[in-house]
Amino acid sequence: MARARAVDRRLFLLLEIAARKLNRDADARLKSVAGVTSAQAAVLFLLARRGERRMGDIGEMLSLHPPAVTGLVNRMEALGLVIKVTSPSDKRSAIVSLTEKGRALGDTADHILRDLNTELENRLGEEDADMLHRVLTRIAVDF
Repeated sequence: MARARAVDRRLFLLLEIAARKLNRDADARLKSVAGVTSAQAAVLFLLARRGERRMGDIGEMLSLHPPAVTGLVNRMEALGLVIKVTSPSDKRSAIVSLTEKGRALGDTADHILRDLNTELENRLGEEDADMLHRVLTRIAVDF
């Protein structure tokens, strides 16, 4: 049986508001120092850690729809961060890999986001940060 609460906790709305605030802050920091957005940084991290990937794999791993991946990768290619080539095994598919510029900016972005994580952990405290990590991981995996 659900526990009665004095206030209707609109968890989805609160998650959405918190995510937008954090994303705006992260984007501002990333753009000012590394010249990339948080979405671009996510692609850079993925490619740096896992190597070249098909566009579909990028979308699946970052929970993005195909048109969003196409636009994101095209913008990154125009900036010289990635290279996109047609897959030799499937002409309908493209494979994306990092350039040296993309790797360098990915490293810069990694430092910026590590600092942001440290700030969040300090503001929340260790116990709340651990709990938030568990909850967000569960949501990311189970939903």
